[in-house]
Amino acid sequence: MMSKNKRGVSAIVGYIMLVAIVIAISVGVYTWMKSYIPSEALTCPDGVSVSVPDYYYNCTAHKLNFTLENSGTFSIAGYLVKATNNSAQTIATIDLTKYYSGSGTVEANAVLYISRGLNAIGPLGDKDSNGNPTYLTSNELDGIDGKYGNLTRIEITPVRYVNYKGQLKYSVCSSAKISEKVSCSS
Repeated sequence: MMSKNKRGVSAIVGYIMLVAIVIAISVGVYTWMKSYIPSEALTCPDGVSVSVPDYYYNCTAHKLNFTLENSGTFSIAGYLVKATNNSAQTIATIDLTKYYSGSGTVEANAVLYISRGLNAIGPLGDKDSNGNPTYLTSNELDGIDGKYGNLTRIEITPVRYVNYKGQLKYSVCSSAKISEKVSCSS
């Protein structure tokens, strides 16, 4: 006489099969997702460097003017600019890019000088065909919200286009970021 409590597959074998199916799906998803993440990080060359030789900050009119100088050995496409209104704060979190009003364009939270070429701000001493320096840019940030109070420091991070696997990609040069204390000029 046969037992009526027999099952086709024992519970343990069922659990093992379930775990094996989950692991197989996980491996497949991992392999698929890995193809979307670049294997190499986009980096800027070591010679990228910028400086701010002069600035004017009118905290009453909420206007900041500064000259950006490419003091490195490679051309750059533009920059990111952030500020802080707290001198004890180590990371600038106020994005000032949206207040830019000049000859560059604002794209992807950066001020870019695409109209002059991809990496248009040349290295120190570089001049255009008319003898004008391409390593200096005059920048105006106008109408900075009064809600921020007085800015105490700005951070400028250069950006450039780099060749990545045969395509030009936008790269933030974090290692070349500079921090400049600002004080009211008025």
